[in-house]
Amino acid sequence: MRAFSLMRIAGIRVVIDPSWLLIFALISWSLAVGYFPAASPGLSGTGVWILSVAAALLLFASVLVHELSHAVLARRAGIQVPRIRLFLFGGVSEMASEPSGPGAEFRIAVAGPLTSLGLAVLFWIAATAGLLRAVPGGQALLDYLASINAALGIFNLLPGFPLDGGRILRAWLWARRGDIVSATRTAGRSGSLVGYGLMGVGIYEFIQQNLVGGLWLVLIGIFLNQAAGSSYQTTLLRDVLSGIRVRALMKHPVVTVPDHASLEELVTEYLYRHPHGSFPVATSDGRLAGMVSVDQLKPVPREDWIRTPVRAVMTPADRVRPLHPEEDCLSALERMIRADAGRLPVLENDRIIGILSRRDLMRQFEIRKDLRV
Repeated sequence: MRAFSLMRIAGIRVVIDPSWLLIFALISWSLAVGYFPAASPGLSGTGVWILSVAAALLLFASVLVHELSHAVLARRAGIQVPRIRLFLFGGVSEMASEPSGPGAEFRIAVAGPLTSLGLAVLFWIAATAGLLRAVPGGQALLDYLASINAALGIFNLLPGFPLDGGRILRAWLWARRGDIVSATRTAGRSGSLVGYGLMGVGIYEFIQQNLVGGLWLVLIGIFLNQAAGSSYQTTLLRDVLSGIRVRALMKHPVVTVPDHASLEELVTEYLYRHPHGSFPVATSDGRLAGMVSVDQLKPVPREDWIRTPVRAVMTPADRVRPLHPEEDCLSALERMIRADAGRLPVLENDRIIGILSRRDLMRQFEIRKDLRV
């Protein structure tokens, strides 16, 4: 299942990963069978479930506010934040680039925990003032939201990248060393250690018969350990590919398919003869007409290949988003990922002069990563 859009806030798309539905159901169930019956014994079964669902929704609203605080500070620092994703382990603000310096990194990172702790104080004040005293279970609801936001803020301050505390650690190391890659590597190792620590605590809790809590800590530890490694690789990728022009890595001359060719010709003359899954389609005067791939060929019945032209199934040029030879390879890779494209043509003066593939970019990344040149 794919993530689906929930809303847009200040131009930032909020999407929900299908895994979020699982954790939402689990939290609602655990509150309904554990917390609210103990905190408000007089509640009916229906009342318990209504409060539990409301508490779970308000918890994820708090997570969303936490992530929005990161997004606001990131945008002030000139970083695009196209979307916020809510998923099994909380939320993440997907930033298009790294901060420009350690100061911006610190401000963006610290905003989240401070926001969560601020929400905890607000809910505590509301609970102390008895704002929901007249609502059955209202006091328990505010107590839960105060404690869970405090826990969220404190947990995110753990010094393990990519947690907010790990990003604060990276900002400090970056300021001292002047090297974001080195700082990310150290903060990532710290993230792995925190992940292993959480797994260890989870196993202990599991032994102590706290099965749900123990399993949850183990899963968070595994996720954090993996996220630390992948975050370092992403930072290294950005550092290595940034500044390399598309012209330096593109392949040329380019094998193009005439827009009048049949699908039969596409298969026999191109797909069978060249090791590529997609090809640029060119007009008679050498301009880009579109891109065609194996996946676009499959829905067409085999007997229709001979009389179906490539232009009937191709992605037209106005939807291809071709590259420019002076474009940065990092932005080229990000465009390929967003478009789910394995290859993109390179145009200059409206003519196809080359083609760049994700495979070529990743091969170049591996070589440069090993040599660090």
